[in-house]
Amino acid sequence: MLTPEFKKKEMDVRLEPLEGILEIPGEDEEDWSEDGEEYEDEIDQILQRVYDWGAEWSKTPAFEALTQEQKEESEFIVQSFSEYMYNYHDVEPEEWNVSDMERCCLETLPTKVSSEGTYFRCLSPVLASFFAFLGDTVQVKNAYKMSKRIVAIDKDIVAASNNPRNWGIAKSMVMSAIQGGVDVEDSEAMGAFMGSYTAQLMNDSPSLSSQVYDTPRQETYKREGPKVGRNDACPCGSGKKYKKCCGK
Repeated sequence: MLTPEFKKKEMDVRLEPLEGILEIPGEDEEDWSEDGEEYEDEIDQILQRVYDWGAEWSKTPAFEALTQEQKEESEFIVQSFSEYMYNYHDVEPEEWNVSDMERCCLETLPTKVSSEGTYFRCLSPVLASFFAFLGDTVQVKNAYKMSKRIVAIDKDIVAASNNPRNWGIAKSMVMSAIQGGVDVEDSEAMGAFMGSYTAQLMNDSPSLSSQVYDTPRQETYKREGPKVGRNDACPCGSGKKYKKCCGK
């Protein structure tokens, strides 16, 4: 039986939407739809696999040793880390490694995840425990090294998350809403805040407004030759999958 803290649920509102990551300007709409569906299937399988690992981890003494706050954050931390490792670093769970883990935790997550502190305060101890579990169960070969390393960079992760210079536009907006007392889970309140925030942003940065509204439309892309799927062998002859080679 799963613990109350690790039941499958919707991804937290603090996670910045990933819309547009795979968008290719001018790409044929039908091709984009096919690629998008293939990507959705891949990420769903990854998150399900990681969730199953997390469910087993939640039954262990190591999970019980976490604080209540860390347990409550555990599922969101594990799932968001997994999703961003795949989306931004192109690394599936079985291929997680120290280098990409460090970049994700020090650069990507602080830029994308909106939190007043709880998430990043719990990130290192939660992932250290989860990685150790993956090492114990031989799910990820670099798991023990990652567990040790993330403990060492704990303070750096928290510091990076607290530095507004590291925040993306979406996170800056959400953090401003939180600091202004807006309920970020209230869609109507957030909609009103987003309108005023965007208007102020455009007013303060005319160049940004020009980028948003005056970007010229790109010509439609015309592919030469047959379509190559993300999981097909790369036509360059490297022997790798297209998504891991020329399709990056």
